[in-house]
This record gives sequence, structure tokens and C-alpha cells, in this order.
Amino acid sequence: MGDNLLEHSVSDIVQALEANLQAHAQLYTGLPGAILCDEPGVLGLMIDLDVSESCIYRATFIPEQAEEKIEQVLQRFRSHGGLPVWWMVGPSTQPAELGKQLERRGFQRFARSPGMAADLHNLAEQPALSADFVIERVSNNNQIGQWTEIVGTADDISEALKSGFYEVFASQGFGPDAPCWLFLGIENGRPVAASRLFCAGGVAGIYHVATLPEARGRGHGTAMTLAAAKAGRDLGYRVGGLFATPAGYRLYHRLGFQEVCTMDVYQSPT
Repeated sequence: MGDNLLEHSVSDIVQALEANLQAHAQLYTGLPGAILCDEPGVLGLMIDLDVSESCIYRATFIPEQAEEKIEQVLQRFRSHGGLPVWWMVGPSTQPAELGKQLERRGFQRFARSPGMAADLHNLAEQPALSADFVIERVSNNNQIGQWTEIVGTADDISEALKSGFYEVFASQGFGPDAPCWLFLGIENGRPVAASRLFCAGGVAGIYHVATLPEARGRGHGTAMTLAAAKAGRDLGYRVGGLFATPAGYRLYHRLGFQEVCTMDVYQSPT
């Protein structure tokens, strides 16, 4: 991505954020029953119904063929037991009104997530942490289990998906070349916070920033975000990116992340 965030057009950065997000289709092929759908105009992942995390990451259809293509995609996912499905509609989605076409088919917009980017060499300083709170990079399977429990509780994900995450991340190992780096925040010896670094598309992607409810309000989210961001910087990345939740937006903006796009997430009828 070069030496300075400002040297790149917003469209370049947005393209890189989308590429990072779409790379999860490959990352998550280790989830139970996962089948990759990577064809001209569509990128998606079909997953066993017990997990219910099937997702269309990219769709670029010729406008006059869009209705037909949507039906073809849904039929394919349905035939493999991959419904319900999440459908991501972002800056590169074509046609631009695809979200409205999905709504006419009964989809509901589940979330609108701002895509944010930051120069990793110009992040805000870390506030002083309590001596009782330390951050460790996950380095064994026991810690993966702790990480998945935190994310599962904070994000209210299913037991099947927690188990799937465990299998995916455990299979990647813990070396410097692992595609994902997981981080644990430990308070008084108890794991209470998590974050994840996933580098792809030319950016250091930050995901799964989570804190257990009883440990919130003590700056752990800030610390976990910075831990992942600084690890990406140390790996040689200049640009960090993430897709923010409403709860996290102010935190990320305060750290130096700038909103550059939005991603709408639609959920199909069950």
C-alpha cells in the first residue's frame, strides 16, 4: 500500500478493505461443511445449517441479469443446505441497487458497518493500562478455547460456530506466518478480552475486538485494537482496516481510523 495512507486514493483503500474481507472466504473454508463458491461475478461460502454462517462476500452482476443471477446463487446455496445466508453489499457491488433487489426477495438489512482505515504509524497513544491487565498473543490450543469463549459470549455466536472457529484457528498454528494472529486480554489472571489480526489485500485487518460484559468500561477494547494494529505495523503493513460496529465506532475514530466506505449486511429469510 506504500509509505503513507494519504498517498493513496480513497478508492484504493476501499478496494483493499474489501479484498481483506473477501479473503475470509478462503480462511473459513475450514469451517464445518464449508463449500467455496468462487465464480465470475460472485464469491461466497456455503456452510452447514448448524453453523448458519453462509455468506456472499462479493457480487458483481450485469444489471439486466441481476435478478436471474440472484436466483441462481440462492438456488445453489439452497441445494447445499446453505440457507439462511448473509449477503454483503459494499462499494464494489454491482448493480448499485442490489440491496433493494434483495429486500424485494425478503432479505432484511441486518447491519450497516462503516469501513475504516488508519495509518498504523500515526495511531493515538495507548492510555496507561492497569498492572492487572496484560495482553498476550495466543500461542496454544487452550488459549484458542479461551479466545473463542470470549468472542462467542460478546458476539452471541452459536456453539457450532465457536467450535468451528477453534478448529480453523488451531489448524493454522502459531508461527509468524499464520494467517491469523489472535490476542487475549488477561485481567487478574482471567481472560476477558480478545482481538484478531488478519493481513490480506495489502492491509492489516482488525477483527473480533471483544470484551466480556463484566469487564467493559476499563479501556480493554482500546488496548486490544491497538495490540492487533501494532502487530500489523510490525509485520510491515502501513494501513490498518476494520469494519466498525456502532458500539466501536467512536473508539476506532479516537484511535485515528477514518471512515472510507460502508458495508451493508443483509440476511435472507429463514
